[in-house]
Amino acid sequence: MAKRKFRSDESLKAEAAARNAIKPFLLSHGFVVEEDARTVRGTAVTQVVTARRDNGDTVKMHVRLCWRRDGRNKREQLYSAAQLRARLIEGDWDKTLDFIADRERADGNTHNLIVQYDSGNFRYAALIPSNQLPAIWRKQREVSAALIASGQTGRWKKNHAMNGQSPTIWLQDDRMPVTRTVADVLWSWPNVVDILTLSAVNKSSVDDSYDDLPVSYQELGRDEAAVTRAMLVRSGYPRDPKVRSAVLNRAAGRCERKGCEEKRDFPGFLDVHHILGVGSSDRVWSCVALCPNCHRDAHFAPNRDDINAALKAFAKKFR
Repeated sequence: MAKRKFRSDESLKAEAAARNAIKPFLLSHGFVVEEDARTVRGTAVTQVVTARRDNGDTVKMHVRLCWRRDGRNKREQLYSAAQLRARLIEGDWDKTLDFIADRERADGNTHNLIVQYDSGNFRYAALIPSNQLPAIWRKQREVSAALIASGQTGRWKKNHAMNGQSPTIWLQDDRMPVTRTVADVLWSWPNVVDILTLSAVNKSSVDDSYDDLPVSYQELGRDEAAVTRAMLVRSGYPRDPKVRSAVLNRAAGRCERKGCEEKRDFPGFLDVHHILGVGSSDRVWSCVALCPNCHRDAHFAPNRDDINAALKAFAKKFR
């Protein structure tokens, strides 16, 4: 009988996608990423990202992923948490937390970045000073214990922070109104940064690759009849029509964004999207054919950096 895998291929792919999305996510929120280092031991991956913040401070972040939301639990959208260690040291919670803090300090990790990433989006992203992890964990344990002792959690008697043999930090728990207070400990802690609240970097003025997309419909057209015709002059980067033709032929009427792949048989359904911007690259391997909805997502969606990173990975195989 074949030995059952500890982790499924789907789980490993989901983890890789989340880790690959970290760098563009940080870039889109004002960080300058200097290094994305990963150490692999078996199926376990340790990721440490070094980056500079907009105030000039350099942070070295140990990236931790929250439990994957894969649809197996119908209530999984109501909670988010990450394990700090798989097992206790000598069955002692406090010794384990102190060990974690000492290890982070020895490795030079100034912060932990705990993220919830699913369906191509970051739902939570907490930048936590590494030396504060034990104190935050102990406070979440204290709040959870008080809720349980007071009977406010009903038959639920399991402490949030003490997840089996794994010390766990909570970013969300909306399963009961009162359990939100456990996650509130983290978000109200001094010097913890909610990266999603940082201003996103606006890249809409980089080049004219947005040419096919009307930004404001209110500015288009006219109400009164035109009495004269006028010559219009505009500037822009030249596009090679052969590139556009090759990309559209390659797509054969089907959107090339994974997960969409919408198809129409009539000409004109697909747009050609310049992933790096038309001013940077007009090549078959830097363009993709997208349906109108996905084209707008690639330019305007909050997670457009993640979308374009995935499109870039797809297109490069045509180089």
